[in-house]
Amino acid sequence: MTTSVDRKITARSSQTGFTLIETVVSMLIVGTMLVAAMSTVGASRYTQFKTSCDNRGRLLAELLMAEILRQEYQEPDGTATFGRETGETGATRESFDDVDDYHSWSSSPPTNKDGMAISSLDGWQRSVTVVWVDPLNVAQAQSTETNAKRITVTATHDNIPVATLVAIKTTAGL
Repeated sequence: MTTSVDRKITARSSQTGFTLIETVVSMLIVGTMLVAAMSTVGASRYTQFKTSCDNRGRLLAELLMAEILRQEYQEPDGTATFGRETGETGATRESFDDVDDYHSWSSSPPTNKDGMAISSLDGWQRSVTVVWVDPLNVAQAQSTETNAKRITVTATHDNIPVATLVAIKTTAGL
């Protein structure tokens, strides 16, 4: 015969609850999922930063290249010499009137043509090289006039090249 006390003990032992092992396993699963979620968020943020950085670098290079390509092939009002002529300083680009005036020019942070720094671009730099090239092989630099110049504009962020653009300017205006 079963007493009421025996029934209470039996009822209590049949109640379900979390054991220590179940709790630990649950915590491991939740912890693993949290780490995976945080890794995914971190990778997503890095990708967004990298894309933004690449786009900004490309835009900075394109703006400067467009400015350079609007210039004459060679000095329009005087003796054609390679590089900057008298009165053309690197402080501003306002006096630059031909593409080779930009040779060896750089700016950090990037500036407008009037020399004013473009805001929010700390850590960025733009640089330009201009060389004479063989018109039949633009990869081949030349030491004398060839009627073709290769212009290379590079945008860097924290000393890492982000975007490089190359264009050819000729005496024919191409």
